[in-house]
Amino acid sequence: MNTRIATILASEDIGEAGTKTIDINIRDIISRIVIVFRAVNVAETMGAHPAANISKIELVDGSDVLFSLSGHQAQALNFYDRVMKPYNYITNIAAHGNIAAFGIDFGRFLYDPMLAFDPNKFINPQLKITWDEDACEVDATENTCLVRAYIFDELAPTPTGFFMTKEIYSYLVQTTGYEYIDLPTDFITKQIYVKCLLPEYTFSSLLDEIRLSEDNDRRVPVDMTVDEFIKDALDHWGYVQEFAYLNGVQANTPFYAMPSDLGYALESPYGAPDASATWSNDGGLFYYIGTAAAVNHKAIVRGALPHGVMPILPKPGNEIADWFDVTKVGSLKLRIKDGAHSANVATAQVITTQYRTYA
Repeated sequence: MNTRIATILASEDIGEAGTKTIDINIRDIISRIVIVFRAVNVAETMGAHPAANISKIELVDGSDVLFSLSGHQAQALNFYDRVMKPYNYITNIAAHGNIAAFGIDFGRFLYDPMLAFDPNKFINPQLKITWDEDACEVDATENTCLVRAYIFDELAPTPTGFFMTKEIYSYLVQTTGYEYIDLPTDFITKQIYVKCLLPEYTFSSLLDEIRLSEDNDRRVPVDMTVDEFIKDALDHWGYVQEFAYLNGVQANTPFYAMPSDLGYALESPYGAPDASATWSNDGGLFYYIGTAAAVNHKAIVRGALPHGVMPILPKPGNEIADWFDVTKVGSLKLRIKDGAHSANVATAQVITTQYRTYA
């Protein structure tokens, strides 16, 4: 076979919380690494999206960080890279497991022969997964974690590099004022993202404007309001959609999904008729209520900005020559205008995806 799927970590319970370090012993070229984490509910109360169970995913080679994102960030970038969300199973039913999948995409598409991760170019590549099985559902007592690699087998390409993606900056959003962030200029940049997620708040209620400046304003490639960025994201990437299977309740009950802005919800009882409703409360937070506690529900939700992550560069095509060659720039500075209703509540993060070459 030209390609195959290899197991890096067989499915196992890795404990309540901690950091799991896994040596990448595969010598074949890797196109994608997928992590699947499942935590079993005991109670019937959700405190966050299942992606919150994974607080950090890192790929390192000694002190060299090749990939570093939270679970929320990784899933959002999976959506933007593939225009398709990764698999999630959202539920608050006791004994059911919340499931979240996270991908590390090294190329423009699965099995991209030009952009892929070559472990032979590094000394001791390791995958580090930091988790807490209680982050989504506080009483979870059992989990399983599975890691697989989508690798080249008989087909042996010679990739020129891979996507290096990581969070480069984080700060507490204020009610007014500007935050200035120096961006890296060492490798060609495919995309820059800003993340700001807070339940019950839209993205545009936390941040107002975003501006990108080259060489002390010699050129300003991006300068728009957040509302304009959201419309642009919908034009080019569309809505993100998720499904949830929910316990029967007779009171307003929260659950969480990827859409953080412009949320829409559609709900129906499962297995029996019931008067019920589901609605969005912004920031990835949704609510539902039923009449009969014995009747479970299924919900579909749609909206913009998965996990509060917004791209700020135009949607990139597949030609590397068309991406943002920041290596020709002396300095690159991002300016974010804050607009949160209260200070020191929401955290904003900046993420970059760069084309890191092997040469």
